[in-house]
Amino acid sequence: MLRTTEHGNQSPSLDDNIPRLKDAYWKVVSVLEATGLVLEHEKSEVFHFSWSHNETFPSLVLSNTVSLVPKAHWRYLGFYFDAKLSFKEHVRYYSTKSISTVKAMGMLGNSSRGLLPLQKRLLYRSCVVPIATYGYRLWFYKGAKIQCLLKDLKTMQRRAALWVLGAFRTSPTVVIEALAGLIPIHLHLTKLAQRSQSRLRTLHPNHALHSLSGMFPFRPQLGPSALRLSP
Repeated sequence: MLRTTEHGNQSPSLDDNIPRLKDAYWKVVSVLEATGLVLEHEKSEVFHFSWSHNETFPSLVLSNTVSLVPKAHWRYLGFYFDAKLSFKEHVRYYSTKSISTVKAMGMLGNSSRGLLPLQKRLLYRSCVVPIATYGYRLWFYKGAKIQCLLKDLKTMQRRAALWVLGAFRTSPTVVIEALAGLIPIHLHLTKLAQRSQSRLRTLHPNHALHSLSGMFPFRPQLGPSALRLSP
């Protein structure tokens, strides 16, 4: 994938894909120059997707002086993509960000003073959980291998439960989650996914999202004349 004007190209191998990307890149450059615009090569990005485990991604050599080096991760709309779409970097980034938030919340109270446990729980559910679960639909689905991804999120929630209760670090995870009133993170993700499906089913059959989900076949909107009763 070439990120200049979000152009993408698909082919069976990188050997076929590289020339196509190069040709597409210069076509974009010529179109922009025809309209009086200049494309800065330094701000262009290239990224490859491949299921191969031993694939090495070559640079996209555009000229003798311009070469685009593929990145290990591609960030788009806050989502982190890798070449194999495992989303390990995405989960690692947001779980680390959530842990940092929980650490910062430590100044708001401890086991002897500050916020009450109920207030701590509310703060965690309102401010931290949405960060940790951002973009979960990308990697949390039926059949996905998510055990390694859930490990970081479980670590984050354990730290939050210890803060809510002011418990010892050696306390069992299941016990402190139950006492803090926190649902296990994998069950929370399941609940979010089920709610999302329920909302999707309440949409009108002609809603634009159904064209992506395939839940309902597309049916064109009827005009006012179609509502008239025939004599």
